[in-house]
Amino acid sequence: MAFDIANGGTINHRSRMGINAPYAVEFVLDWADALTTKGSALAASDVFSVINVPANTLLHGVVAEVMVVGDASAATIDVDVAEGDSFIDGANIIASTGYAAFGTNGLAPFGANTVVNATADTVDVKIATLSGTLTSGKVRVVAFMTDIAEIPGPASVARDVA
Repeated sequence: MAFDIANGGTINHRSRMGINAPYAVEFVLDWADALTTKGSALAASDVFSVINVPANTLLHGVVAEVMVVGDASAATIDVDVAEGDSFIDGANIIASTGYAAFGTNGLAPFGANTVVNATADTVDVKIATLSGTLTSGKVRVVAFMTDIAEIPGPASVARDVA
């Protein structure tokens, strides 16, 4: 089951403020908050939608940083859109703090495999594996994206019209 814990919708996306350039959006996933949102023990295959991605957006990449290690005996996460694992695949969230390795599909930020979302979607964090009980810890997720829905500016200028 997926749980939407992203806050702010897409109104905080820089592209919605008239700037059409690559930008970053971040979310800190606190496992204690995730536990409260779910209302029961966290389990492998639980999915948390953490960042809203507007329609017509290039999603250049996603990185994850373990800020506070989790308290389970073993746990890994996957990060992607559509509950996949392209951006982060099997990152250990209980061993140490620091940035997770990129996914096995090679989707490093601003890599050649930029994802185009024609429809609105979310960046999802999935608990890939879990042993024991996960009740604390924090993972910061940062998505790099560009709005391609509309380029701000005049419809045409003299230099564009022959």
